[in-house]
Amino acid sequence: MRLRTPLGACLALLLAAPAARAQVGLSGVVRTPEGMAVPQLVLVVEGPGGPHAALTGPDGAFRVGGLAPGRYTLRVDTPGFRLSPAPEVDVAGAGIRLALTLSPAPVREHVLVTATRGEAALSTVGVNATVIDGERLAEREASTLASLLQEVPGVAVARAGGIGLQASLFIRGGDSNAVRVLVDGIPVNEPGGEYNFGPEIPLELERVEVVRGAASSLYGTDALAGVVHLITRQATDGAAAVHGEAEGGRFDTFRAEAGASGRAGRFQWTAGGLRLQTENQEPNSAFRQNAAAASGGFQGERTAARVVLRGDDTAVGTPGQTAFGRPDLDASFERKAAVAAAHVRHGAGPVAHHLRAGYARMDWVSLNPLDSGAYTPRWRDRVASFDFFDVPDPAGFQHDTARVSAGYQIEAQKGAHLLTGGVDVERETGALGSRSQPLLTPRRTNAGVYVQDRVVVGSRLFATLGARLERNASFGTTAVPRAAIALRARGGDAPLTLRASAGAGVKEPSFFESFGVSFYAQGNPGLRPERSRTFDLGVEQRLFADRLRAEATAFHHEYRDQIAYHVVDPATFQGSWTNLGRTRGRGLELSAEATPARALRLAAQYTLLAGEVLESGDAFANPVYATGRSLLRRPRHQATFSARWRAGRVAFGADLVIVGRRGDSDFLGLGLEGNEGYRRLDARARLRLSRALEAVVVGENVFDRRYQEVLGYPALGRSVRVGLRYRSDPNP
Repeated sequence: MRLRTPLGACLALLLAAPAARAQVGLSGVVRTPEGMAVPQLVLVVEGPGGPHAALTGPDGAFRVGGLAPGRYTLRVDTPGFRLSPAPEVDVAGAGIRLALTLSPAPVREHVLVTATRGEAALSTVGVNATVIDGERLAEREASTLASLLQEVPGVAVARAGGIGLQASLFIRGGDSNAVRVLVDGIPVNEPGGEYNFGPEIPLELERVEVVRGAASSLYGTDALAGVVHLITRQATDGAAAVHGEAEGGRFDTFRAEAGASGRAGRFQWTAGGLRLQTENQEPNSAFRQNAAAASGGFQGERTAARVVLRGDDTAVGTPGQTAFGRPDLDASFERKAAVAAAHVRHGAGPVAHHLRAGYARMDWVSLNPLDSGAYTPRWRDRVASFDFFDVPDPAGFQHDTARVSAGYQIEAQKGAHLLTGGVDVERETGALGSRSQPLLTPRRTNAGVYVQDRVVVGSRLFATLGARLERNASFGTTAVPRAAIALRARGGDAPLTLRASAGAGVKEPSFFESFGVSFYAQGNPGLRPERSRTFDLGVEQRLFADRLRAEATAFHHEYRDQIAYHVVDPATFQGSWTNLGRTRGRGLELSAEATPARALRLAAQYTLLAGEVLESGDAFANPVYATGRSLLRRPRHQATFSARWRAGRVAFGADLVIVGRRGDSDFLGLGLEGNEGYRRLDARARLRLSRALEAVVVGENVFDRRYQEVLGYPALGRSVRVGLRYRSDPNP
């Protein structure tokens, strides 16, 4: 390939230079303020003889050789990052080793791990991703994780009522089971892809990464539409710190959280706990949760190890679709969740090894001990044509699943290439069904091998190519590829980056779909995997010395071989599962971030989704699933606008969420096939009372809008919480 830029030519000459010429030079390591290495970062050294360039390796290390004696200035050629002030060094007769720290621009560039299974600057990976960092997590004061995820472009959230009740997440028109969910690198989806975001409360999180687009080339099953990765906080400095907060408010809400962190030499640790309780708004919807998270790690010269433990114990009432009839006053949902992760990384220079082991368990029980009687659903002037009856189950319905996973990964830098290869093994088990009958106890073992090449061409073209061979106990062996490019079309003070990516995804059947023994829902061991093909094309522009970043992305996702229930014998209603459905999601994502002043941050995003059922898989011909209809609970239009301002002791923030009309169904015979749009304003204020103590006021749904994210389940009205927060380190 012909190199057209002086910097690209310098990079090629450097990579081809024989070691004998590298007698005098610079070496060192580049990291973020949080200590993250940034591989494939272009470092430019300017001085006698013109510019020289080098790429950082897997551990952030670099080396520039063959330098003439003299004075040199260093800088990074990546938007959103700076070496500030730009270091200047004198190179004489001996090599110099530096430890460089990246300084974020006013609109910072993020380093993420989910897009490539290794640290990477977001602007270089080619795929669409969003990072909700620790600063935003703390400032947003969100009552649930679902509220935070709703402000990510391309993401829609549907919650069945108040805090803690069932919440589903959809990325770019994919189903709620089409997203791979990771906690500290450990997959936590239930077998088949389902994940309930309702009980997820932000606790001791460092950041949340959301990748949009199929990612099965790296993560295997479930990553049809994207990946959501929750990453636990680590201590970043040597000072021991403690924090605690308590707040209370409307709906008898009370929340208390406390934690501590510290570092001693090469060891670091964090720990935190949470107690949350609220009555919510509807009868029998009270939510209670106890949760804890802890991490500990060791950082040596070549070896790093880390262990993370997270868990929660949750109980919430489930009154049903109270907008359409009487509440069920005795039904409830109980969940116990646990995640354990262990990571060991070893390497220096161009090669790094990573071992991973994890355990994730999700044990939930639905209880309905009493018969609440029959009722006729009603909505305004609509009345259902038949009554509905409660179906009590005094023993409860159990869904206890666990996943044990392990993996090995190697990264190696060779010239402009950063090669990654690895193997994953997962063992899934379950104990499912009504506890009044023998439980279904399926077992499934899956394995996958993957390879990936990240290459820099001419210092401005970043390409990522990868593929995975997945062996699943239910559907057999399949291959899934992915390719992405990022081209820095213009540098300088107004860098312009073009991006494109294409990928394939697969998803395994659920345990019931593969192994079910019920006469009315017989499992089908011959099911094929659900598949996706995703494409996107985008552009990012930075202006005004990195004070404004604007981004636009067009996407096209197609989901095939979707598994649906099918009646085998209409006379007896005997049923099974088969690959029937096909849907499509295509549209446009727009986003912008701006820091017009140091104290003010603004952000906005808009998503246009044209979601459509291409082939219906509905066994009962529900019109909402008919061919040509829009996708269930995924709005065509959605937007959020955010503002943050801080000066001195006072800080304010506000978020406006606008969700358009979307397809839905009452599923009760009322004939409702759509759900009205809504607007919700959340706001908060903080006042620093002393160096370590803050007063906080948070309002959600400030204007008390009446709406339903899911038909039949009224969303919370105006909620106001007031609290105090103590931090021994006011800038954690």
